[in-house]
Amino acid sequence: VVVVQNASVLELKKALRRHIQLRQARQGGGQHLSWKYIWRTYHLTFAGEKLADDRKKLREYGIRNRDEVSFIKKLRK
Repeated sequence: VVVVQNASVLELKKALRRHIQLRQARQGGGQHLSWKYIWRTYHLTFAGEKLADDRKKLREYGIRNRDEVSFIKKLRK
């Protein structure tokens, strides 16, 4: 997924959503994903740190070109 150098976590989430929807459209899948459910159930993480603040810049988390972020399931409260 490509985002600008000074993108925020929210912009990364939007780019992920766009990327996955385009990939589904190319594969002919009409399956609907509930992004509200995904963001409520999973955290984006980088190097073991949760990307919790949507307004924070990716650079502040130390994310650079070609770095990998992943989803982890949120724990129940």
